[in-house]
Amino acid sequence: MKGKVVICILLVLVLFSIPAAADAGSSPSFPEENSAADGGNSDIPLIESPVMLNGENNYGYLHVNSVQINLKNTDADIIVSYDIDQWMAFLVSIFGTEDLKKRVLGVLQYPDVGYTNQVITFQYLDVKRAVLHITNAALDNQDNSYWYRAHTFGCTIPNLYFLISDSDVRSFTNVKEMSRGIGYFKS
Repeated sequence: MKGKVVICILLVLVLFSIPAAADAGSSPSFPEENSAADGGNSDIPLIESPVMLNGENNYGYLHVNSVQINLKNTDADIIVSYDIDQWMAFLVSIFGTEDLKKRVLGVLQYPDVGYTNQVITFQYLDVKRAVLHITNAALDNQDNSYWYRAHTFGCTIPNLYFLISDSDVRSFTNVKEMSRGIGYFKS
């Protein structure tokens, strides 16, 4: 029992001794900014969101900044941008990313209930951003058009982008529930 108390005290000391500016000098490595994983469109300007109640964009320890959904026929590449508290980032680095993955999926609320044919693959994950690929994220209407179904997220998404093509980008602010879906044509 004494050993566990000592370990807990050491862990608390380590967590609170990490300087707040430690991450200012170092930045996490991301995939190349205009990579195929994000459709080459990572230069989308952020839209200033109307005032949101404090914490509406939180899902557990994730503070969600934006979600970008790149639609390619029935599949989607999704980029989730978020912040987490520094002490949580430390715990993620020690214990691994399984809980972080669960939180990201909780924000996105995937797989959709009742759709067992959706396959979710994490392509990239760190304490600032996650990139996922989802098969069968949209329905094929069999006429060269697709339908991204109505969807509810696990928290309010301050900036939500749908990239259908280079010239078709749809943006929304402060979205928790999309009561209607989005239709688009074959890319």
